Amino acid sequence: MSVKEAAHAAIEALPEGATLQDAADRIALLAALEKGRQAVREGRWKSQEEVEKFLPSWLEK
Repeated sequence: MSVKEAAHAAIEALPEGATLQDAADRIALLAALEKGRQAVREGRWKSQEEVEKFLPSWLEK
């Protein structure tokens, strides 16, 4: 599915009373999900065990 098709489908799925902000939020979510998928495809991800090791230091900041 192309980016345009995905955006169109996301907007079409919104309820009738949705606002422009709702549409923008949905598109932003799609963009964030695609960014995450790309990171995984490139091997840039951490396992749950790795994250659990780093979490305490991340929370101290």
